Parts: sequence; C-alpha cells; structure tokens
Amino acid sequence: MTQHAETQSAGGDGVEVLPLPRELDLATADVVAARGYAAIARRAWLLLLDLTGLSFCDAHGLSALVRIANRADETGCRYGLIAPRPMVARLLRITRLDQRMPVFASVEDALACLPAPAAACAGAQ
Repeated sequence: MTQHAETQSAGGDGVEVLPLPRELDLATADVVAARGYAAIARRAWLLLLDLTGLSFCDAHGLSALVRIANRADETGCRYGLIAPRPMVARLLRITRLDQRMPVFASVEDALACLPAPAAACAGAQ
C-alpha cells in the first residue's frame, strides 16, 4: 500500500483506504468527512473506511459516514466499511447503517466482493 496524504492506496489505482481515528465524534467528524471527500475527488472508484482502530462513534460520527456515502453515491464511487469492532458493529446494526454501507472483515474481502468496474481496469492495462 502506498501513502496518499492521510489515506492509503490498495489493490491498484482507484482504491483508497481511509483509516479512521480512535474516536469519531464532534471533534473529528468533519475532518474525517473532508478526508473522505478528498479521496473521492482523487477519482477513487472504491473508498474503504478502515474502522479497525475505531472504538467510539457518536451521532456526529455516524453523520460523517453517511455524508461520505452520499458523496460517493453522487460520484459513482463504491464504498465499504472495514472490520468494525463489536461495539461499533452493534451501533451500525442498531442504526441500520450496515444495510446502507457494506461491511467487510478485511480490505482483501472488500476487493474480492467489489471488483473494479471495466473503466477502472482499462486504465490499469
């Protein structure tokens, strides 16, 4: 993986992995949303939000996830959540965001389930 500002590129061109902070709340939500928007603006076809380090998420944090998903939908970028901890996974289930945003155990699982669109693959050849 190569470093891109505060995201990582994985699995080839157009895949961005955004690691989330330990806490996603009022203090961090807007920064995370802006980083997600920036990854999408770099013409990512897939944005994966890495939740492995996320131990706390409040309503502001959930809003940031939804705003990123909305921007991704507007631009045709696919997205997913990677490896939420049990408490965060429970929050995603309770709010039904796990039905809005696909959840994967790992980046590799996401790449296997969300293959690159033909246009993204054509540029890599």
